[in-house]
Amino acid sequence: MYVLTSEQMKQIDKKATSEIGIPEVVLMENAGFCVFEEIKRDLGDLKQKRIAVFCGKGNNGGDGFVVARYLLEQSDSVQIFIFDENVSASSKVFLNILKHLGANIQVLNEELLAKLYHERFDIIVDGIFGIGLVRDVEGLYRKVIEYINSSKAYVYSIDIPSGVCSDTGQIKGVAVKANKTITFMYPKIGNILYPGAYLCGKLIVKDIGIPEKVVEKISIKILGREELNIEKLYRYPDSHKGDYGKVGVVAGSKFFPGASVLCANACVKSGCGLCFLFSPIESLSLHNFRNPEIITVAIESKDGVVTFEGFKQKEEFLKRLDVIAFGCGLTSSVEVEKILIHILKNFQIPIVIDADGLNVLANSKEAQTLLCEYKAPKILTPHYKEASRILSCDVSEVAKNPLDAALQLSKRFDCVCILKGARTIITDSNNVYINILGNPGMAKGGSGDVVTGIVSAILAQGYSGLDAAKLAVYLHSLSADILLERKSMQTILPSEIIENLDFAFKRVIEG
Repeated sequence: MYVLTSEQMKQIDKKATSEIGIPEVVLMENAGFCVFEEIKRDLGDLKQKRIAVFCGKGNNGGDGFVVARYLLEQSDSVQIFIFDENVSASSKVFLNILKHLGANIQVLNEELLAKLYHERFDIIVDGIFGIGLVRDVEGLYRKVIEYINSSKAYVYSIDIPSGVCSDTGQIKGVAVKANKTITFMYPKIGNILYPGAYLCGKLIVKDIGIPEKVVEKISIKILGREELNIEKLYRYPDSHKGDYGKVGVVAGSKFFPGASVLCANACVKSGCGLCFLFSPIESLSLHNFRNPEIITVAIESKDGVVTFEGFKQKEEFLKRLDVIAFGCGLTSSVEVEKILIHILKNFQIPIVIDADGLNVLANSKEAQTLLCEYKAPKILTPHYKEASRILSCDVSEVAKNPLDAALQLSKRFDCVCILKGARTIITDSNNVYINILGNPGMAKGGSGDVVTGIVSAILAQGYSGLDAAKLAVYLHSLSADILLERKSMQTILPSEIIENLDFAFKRVIEG
């Protein structure tokens, strides 16, 4: 399913009106009816329900006027609250209809708002701001939203909760906390990214009669099974291990031995033909906790951290590899920087860079330059903090607009970026996929190492960087969601997500 920016939705509305000839009031009527339909479906008999509809000055308020008109036919108590009589042209049409029907319409002010705290509403419809909000909510608008959030009513938001930025999901000072949000045609970015996604409550997407032909190419999509390339997951009876790729996992130290174990275990569990684990002997001491199928390559170390000279002694192994996974638990030492720079200078193997490999990129201009020049497929898998280091900005800036951060990284290094978060974003700078699977049980150390292992294994099986990233993120989150069917979020472990990949692969393949 596509995900729209506010500008894209405006252009779609404009084309529907100017090119197809659908009057704006028809689209407004359809949108309002869709919201009413959802309320009626949820609550059935509305006759005794006390209902408040809050309408702003723009077209979102016009949608609210339409909802109010339908509700008037069902309930004996509908109150419509407006901020100003001066509303948009299309909204004015429906405001006048309400006046002719004798509806209870009141203009909000401080005194009226104070009185509302002594009233009880069963349902509140939020039609204050639509998808065009760009500035912080202040004054009476802010106080009304605070009132809505303090009420015990069931809240329906039209298109997006008022106060949420449609293009980032961020809160513009204050925002409505809806129980249900009805958006139109396609979700908006603010419906999908947090905290907007949380404030939407249950999100419903409704068709309001805009023909698909007015929709031009949209680059942002929700990552669903239909977006996955699963063809290469099928295995022919006469295939052998060489058909499924050889991955070298360069990971681990005496300080973070578990990172190498998780990454390599996830890799071998995700279908690669051979998995080589390049790690210090101190890290490999966890032998009993890994799969015996993993081929260990002990790297000479100093104080439990790999050395450049020790790595070069095993260089012949790299010539046999199809993919390198680099960075999990290596530590941020000068030796690790030397190794990554050496790989980027002397090899052209698809590479997945995570954790301490990303820290090298953040601190080394040479590594950045070499990665830009690297011709083989490359995938970066940062979380917000790692992305902020590479982009030389505060982590709060990445959190405010993760989509932009992911695109920046992808464009800068001509790579696929997997920006890990509650809504993981995957992009090759031309296409963007937002993952909506997964749960907070994944918020534990080691989850990122698991993703790196999965994506490296899938990349080795002949997938493009983008297809491998999509499939890996989807499988990782799906595995965690399947675990949640029988476990609590508190007890889900990254190692269990690896073991549960059996069920995730099966669901993806069988549908």
